[in-house]
Amino acid sequence: MLTIRPAQYSDLEALAGIAARVRALDVALPNDNRELERLVERSEDAFAAEIEFPGEEQYLLVASDVAGAPVGALRIVAAAGHPGADYSFRNETIIHASPELGVNHRIYALTLSHDLSGFTLLRPPLVLPGAHRSLVERTLLQAALCFIAENPARFAEDVIAPLPGIVDEQGESPFWTAVGSKFFGVSYREAERYALGKDRSFMAELMPHHPIYVPLLPEAAQNALGQTRSEFMSTYGLLVDEGFEAERYVDVFDGGPTFYVKRDLARSVHDSQVLRLATDAAIGRSELSGLLANRETSRFRAVLASSVRRADGTVATTAEVAGRLELNDDDEVRCVFA
Repeated sequence: MLTIRPAQYSDLEALAGIAARVRALDVALPNDNRELERLVERSEDAFAAEIEFPGEEQYLLVASDVAGAPVGALRIVAAAGHPGADYSFRNETIIHASPELGVNHRIYALTLSHDLSGFTLLRPPLVLPGAHRSLVERTLLQAALCFIAENPARFAEDVIAPLPGIVDEQGESPFWTAVGSKFFGVSYREAERYALGKDRSFMAELMPHHPIYVPLLPEAAQNALGQTRSEFMSTYGLLVDEGFEAERYVDVFDGGPTFYVKRDLARSVHDSQVLRLATDAAIGRSELSGLLANRETSRFRAVLASSVRRADGTVATTAEVAGRLELNDDDEVRCVFA
């Protein structure tokens, strides 16, 4: 039985262990104990604060197993780039035509953009190896979207979810080598460390302001555009299942895909239902599994558990699940069914 809840200081050691064991860790959790501690502190402050509009808040959700041990985490950034700008490359098509020569070519180009500034950003879920990874990832993503659905004032109407781009065995990005390194003069790893958690407004100062013609890039860089690493392909599929699309924007560092969805059209937002909770000792493990989430903020809890949606507008589950949700019979619960 998985439980999703806000991260706590008592999770720091476990979170550091997750970060240390998962590749490409900096995209979701900082690989530095002091930075990780600051993130948990910011998250606790965000969950506790009275919020009227999205700003600098970051929310860190933890997935814990039956014994309460953290096995995964997911970070929500309320407004990407706040208080500055969040830069990406926008995919565009430029027409080159000559009626005299009878030539009409559509050229694929990339243009530096801050269109996504202020959008709510979901970092990819990180899960311990061997911890039923795909199940934990799906539960974390659904719980995050349920929390967003329950607290619309805290988040933007547009949600993005960038995934890391392709890197080689040395951890270097072919896209960065072909583009960014020419303007920054540093390796991909150095650039990522520098930019992690910082305002990316410096991108506007150093990156090219004219379109980058993709056919002029090396083949390896072209092939990396819009592609993610093998370890994030399961997250790629989950985002597609939730209704996210990745066609318009790519990351300025590694060319990885940036998924986008209107908040209210994401499956776990649009299809979620608010029902009354009913405990039933007859509910067994063979019953339909769904994600049940309470309607709290600082005490937010979501549980992947056996449950049955009834015709009377209630959802039946076990007393143990109700206890994990910190709810009683007839309390309201937000549900996402398989």
